[in-house]
Order: sequence, then C-alpha cells, then structure tokens
Amino acid sequence: MNNKWLIRRLASVIVAIFATIVISWALLEFSPYSPANYIMQFINPQEFAQKPELYSSLIDYLNTLRPHGNPLISAADYIWNTLHGNLGFSIISNVPVAQLIAVALPWTLFIVVTSLLISFFLGIRIGQKLGYMRGTKTDSISTVSLSILRSVPIYIYAVLLIYILAFTYRIFPTGGAYSVNVTPGFNLPFIASVLYHAFLPIFTLTIVNLVGWILQMRANTIYVLGEDFVNFAEVSGIKKDIIEKKFIGKNAILPLYTSLVIAIGFSFSGSVFVEQTFSYPGVGNLLINSITSNDYPTEMGVFIIIIVAVIVGNLIADLTYSFLDPRAKVGEE
Repeated sequence: MNNKWLIRRLASVIVAIFATIVISWALLEFSPYSPANYIMQFINPQEFAQKPELYSSLIDYLNTLRPHGNPLISAADYIWNTLHGNLGFSIISNVPVAQLIAVALPWTLFIVVTSLLISFFLGIRIGQKLGYMRGTKTDSISTVSLSILRSVPIYIYAVLLIYILAFTYRIFPTGGAYSVNVTPGFNLPFIASVLYHAFLPIFTLTIVNLVGWILQMRANTIYVLGEDFVNFAEVSGIKKDIIEKKFIGKNAILPLYTSLVIAIGFSFSGSVFVEQTFSYPGVGNLLINSITSNDYPTEMGVFIIIIVAVIVGNLIADLTYSFLDPRAKVGEE
C-alpha cells in the first residue's frame, strides 16, 4: 500500500468529517425555525395570553441552547465539543444527544446489518443464476420485473407490508421494538419478542436491497462470462461446477464487496422511512421526531452520525479491497 496515498486518503476523510460538523453548525445557527412553536402545543395558550413575558422567556431560553453569538467562537466551541463526543442536550427531552443516539443506534444497526447480509447472500446467488441464463425468456422477464421493483420507493413497501400483515391480518405487531409484557435482558422471551417486532422492518429493507444485489450480480456474472480465462477453462474440460464457483463466482462477487461496505453507511438514511412507518426506536425514527419538533441538537447529532458512517464505510472499502482482490493495488499509481 502506498503511504502517500494512505495519508491523502486519511486526510480527505478528516476534511470530510470536519466539513460535516461545520455544515451542521451552520444549519443549527442560521435555521429560521424555532422549537418554541412545537413546545407551545403542550402549554395552555391562556398562560401566554395572560403573561406575554412567558413567551419571551421561552425564546430566550431556547436561544441559549443554540450556538448564537460570535460566529467564530460559537463555531469553534461546537466543533470542539462535537469532536469530544459532546453533541449538546435535546431541547425537547433535556437529555444528552449522545445518550439518545447511543440508545437508538443498536436498534438501527440490528435491522440494517441483518437485512444487508440476508439480501447480499441471496442476491449474489440469484443474480449469478440469472447471469448464466442471459438471453433467455426467464432472464428477460426477471430483469424487467426487478427493474420495476427497484424503482418503487422504500416507504411504499413499508406501508403495504404494515397494512397487509399488521393491520389487516394482524400477523405481526404494528410497531415498537419489543412487547411491553417482557423484561428486557438476555432471556428467551425478550429475544423472541425483539425478533418478532423486527421482522417487518428487516423484511422491508431486505426486499429493497435484494433487488439491487441481484441486478448487480447478474451484470457482473455476464461480464465475467465473457473473459478469456473462463473460455479457456471451458475448453480445457474443467467441470462446470468448478468454473461457476472458482472462476466466475469469486470474480463476479469482488466488485460487490465495496458496495456492501458502503451500503451499510447509506442504509442508515434508508432506514429513516422504515423506522418511522413501523415506529421502530432507531436513529431514523429519532431523526424524524427531532425534525418535526425542531429539536436542533438532536437533529444535527443524527445527521453527523449518518454522514460519518458513509465516510468511514468508504474508507474501509478502499483499505480492505486489495486484500480480497490481489489484482487491485491500493494507492499505487
């Protein structure tokens, strides 16, 4: 690995993360919206009518939670605190944002990683089979159908599944991470309840991801089938099963590794609609709630986590790809 390339790559990651923090500070500083309007929904309007100074006091208090003042000083303080894990306090719940994210993040990681792994391994298998059947009627129908399914937004799948399987037939729960009747902990009833409640979110994400993996693996398989080393192996009399596994399968799957690592980061943003639809207590649901309530610190904290996940995913993919594919020399010019 080229040391100069590695230094440049790490520097670009640091710059990207720093830019993310600066942008989040700017959005927090110059946002025209106020959480006061959201909070006032839960306060008796007559109190403000009788005591107008209460509204002014509320606005003054909320402004203390935002980085107003000298832009350079407030920006430096915000960046310093963020780099040290201090994302501020939630305006609505008055709880540290880092604590809210720490509670919600494991739930999102669970459904995102599980759905990605299931869809990935199913996708490469189905896509490889479709690649072998290129040009056939089955391949044409499957490709068109998958392309149509891929164009459907993720929230459409979520709404259809919750309507049919939760509201209509009541096979699965309509929301939540586990039943209120179980005791959280490492016990069988709790684990079973978690899996039961997570089925629909995982199934939704799996459907969306599966279509993409199938189409990518099909395209890669068709490309590898045209390579000279595959034709030479077939002429040499090597068994078809060996050619499919060692010559075609391994080479076709390599480009998907980068997509898999990067997809983990991007799936955080994709899980927003799924978690909101199924009332799943992950970072996506936390982000939506913070946006609707104008909870700036929480909103920006989740925003930073999502962007950093994408940046780190790209970095990991770049650094590890050469170990899987000896032909790729990372950082060499």
